[in-house]
Amino acid sequence: MERAVPFDYDLPAKDPFWFRECFLMTMPLGRKAVNLRELLQALKEVDTEVLHYHLLQSRLAVTQPVVEYPNDFALWAATALQDVKLAEKLSSFDPLEYDDLEQVRQAMVDILEDYLWDLPSVPWARPGFEFHFCMASMVVIRSEIPATTLREFCHALGKVGLDSVYYHFFEARRRHGHRRVDDFSFWIENNFGLPELVQAIREIDLYFYTLKEVRDTLLQLILEHLGEICGYPE
Repeated sequence: MERAVPFDYDLPAKDPFWFRECFLMTMPLGRKAVNLRELLQALKEVDTEVLHYHLLQSRLAVTQPVVEYPNDFALWAATALQDVKLAEKLSSFDPLEYDDLEQVRQAMVDILEDYLWDLPSVPWARPGFEFHFCMASMVVIRSEIPATTLREFCHALGKVGLDSVYYHFFEARRRHGHRRVDDFSFWIENNFGLPELVQAIREIDLYFYTLKEVRDTLLQLILEHLGEICGYPE
């Protein structure tokens, strides 16, 4: 993307960006579902933090996420119920498009009720493949990696763990109280302006990307909007 005036990548920010690291302390609830109707009933009753864990936080609990199934419910439908059609429905559902978790709950209930309505029998999980409900506490630690310029930001982003990418993109939306505002775009907007870049970052389809893809996409967007930075050519 061409610019009339080259951007100064070493322009200092008013407020340095401190990358945070995070990890989960997962807590099983002792509740499980052995068939689709039990899953539906549980979804109506469990705390919304349980939904948050199985839809979003659980991507931190696996080493290699299954790209086709971005949440635990879709993965369970595919592997335990062996129902690819249901797994696809639960995979195409994006919880980040809703304003709060109660709306997410209702959307999932609607999906499962509509699906069950047309089935001649209720799908059951194979023995040993029951769905076990969990929730988690998140521990957040400030890393030793700050960024005061966009150049430093890009270099740091390539070094921090994917848990940091998750925290600043996914968990940030809850802290900011807006489903489109993440820590990265918020920092860029408040320190450098750059409205086109900020808008592009907020339009990343986060939910259907792996954390590595999210990071790579962010770096690519900065390259496209600002040109040479982080060692990339114009």
